[in-house]
Amino acid sequence: MINFNLVLNAGRYSVSVQQEVRVSLEDRIHRTITWWRVPLMAVAFVGILGFIYNMRAFWYGAVVALVGELIQMWATSHLHKDTKFTISGPYSHVRNPMYFGRFFVGLGIFIMTWNPYMVAGFVILYGIYGNLRVRREERRLREIFAPHYQDYCSEINRWLPRLKPYSKSESRRAQWSQVCANHEQIVALGIVVVLIGIYFRIDKFGNLFWHIFGK
Repeated sequence: MINFNLVLNAGRYSVSVQQEVRVSLEDRIHRTITWWRVPLMAVAFVGILGFIYNMRAFWYGAVVALVGELIQMWATSHLHKDTKFTISGPYSHVRNPMYFGRFFVGLGIFIMTWNPYMVAGFVILYGIYGNLRVRREERRLREIFAPHYQDYCSEINRWLPRLKPYSKSESRRAQWSQVCANHEQIVALGIVVVLIGIYFRIDKFGNLFWHIFGK
């Protein structure tokens, strides 16, 4: 006779193993991206500098990048990471305002190249990176803030902001102390310094590739 309990347990074990393998693979991908993202971003930024020489494109890109950073600062002024379910400020309109703002910071830098292929490449790569990172974080937030986070996700979009705020949103004011607690003031200062550096690099050298190899 067939032992149905044994078959059922074997099936459950198989599903559990498959889930563990999938999670393990995602963890490895996440750790790899986390480990390499800073040096790769640094190398990519140095390479991008060679393509930035148009002052008008610089100003277009600088405006987009600064708007993105303002969104990030607005988000961090409400964010109490892992300690309080944040449903005020930009979080009442979109689930991931930090990544939304970060996208525009990067987009602004790539707009400065005035190269549509580089801009499109950034959008695709950021979409892949953002989805991998955000899906992982949302799984963790569902565990920490269940069942409130599930209700929140059913109403508020992951990426596309909506004008109508979350039905249970809180009306809290932005707090500079939270910006500092999330170290966003350092990020903002870094972005301003980078933009100033790019401006003077364009003003002094123009087309960097031509300046190095054209003489």
